[in-house]
Amino acid sequence: MARKKPTDRKTWAEKDQSGAASRFGQLIGTAFATVVIAYIKDYLRDRHPGYILLEPEQGKQVIKLKMLGSTSRQMDTVIVPVDSREPIALLESKWLKDARHHNDKGAWILQLREVRKKYATLRGAVAVLAGYWTEGVGVMFKSEAGIRMVLVATDEEVYGTLQEPLSRYLEKNGLSAFPLIAEEIRVGLPRPWDLANCLEELNATNELISIAQSWLTIPKPQAETLQVGGDFVGAAIDELLKPLPDNPKIERLEIALQIDTGNTIYCEFSDMEQAIEFIQTHFQDPKNILKKIAPQKKLG
Repeated sequence: MARKKPTDRKTWAEKDQSGAASRFGQLIGTAFATVVIAYIKDYLRDRHPGYILLEPEQGKQVIKLKMLGSTSRQMDTVIVPVDSREPIALLESKWLKDARHHNDKGAWILQLREVRKKYATLRGAVAVLAGYWTEGVGVMFKSEAGIRMVLVATDEEVYGTLQEPLSRYLEKNGLSAFPLIAEEIRVGLPRPWDLANCLEELNATNELISIAQSWLTIPKPQAETLQVGGDFVGAAIDELLKPLPDNPKIERLEIALQIDTGNTIYCEFSDMEQAIEFIQTHFQDPKNILKKIAPQKKLG
């Protein structure tokens, strides 16, 4: 992985608590994204040489998600065949400090579902995560958007790797030591200015990248063996890049009837005859539409 040249960095003071807290999270998130991208690139080169990874600057010309106000956002990473620019898989890496940001970051990941509707070549999406992501969020990603969640490191594990460098930094600068306790940090960062300054130094010397690389190698219990977080990222990629079958089958039908009143009648089917009957019923009898879109009066 290419090493960065040291650059001037901001020094945070106690009066900068809010900005320092944001910078602390930004530095962790950026380091995490950097090592995830590097890992996926290496994995594709070694295991799936027919595919390459487009980073944001490259991928933004391939796939965009239209937002309100005619703006757009590019994906973190897009996997494409080496001889094509048709997107095959999407990956997002996200660091989360506490549950207060579940909605913000979770909503963004769920928007990947809309991208899949626009590109028939897409086989799926993977959210590669670190931090305070709960099991319930993973269930939501899977059920609501068909997105596979790979949690490579919890917030406790991440802070565990930062404790020794933090203690070393504080001692060197004559500052009192303090522990990184995940449960407390989820409520609020202790001395965010010292934490930000520590990470600024680790980032400038590339030690933060080395620490972030270790997050992919933290052992995870799986069946009777111990695997590391990176193994689960690789397994998710393997699943997405399996060769297409000769006879692909339709698994589910999703039908959305857009009514001229602005209403939408949405239904899912696994049986084609039921889907056809649903369409015919509503096309031939507007009364059935009214039964669906008109609010029912309260009883009693």
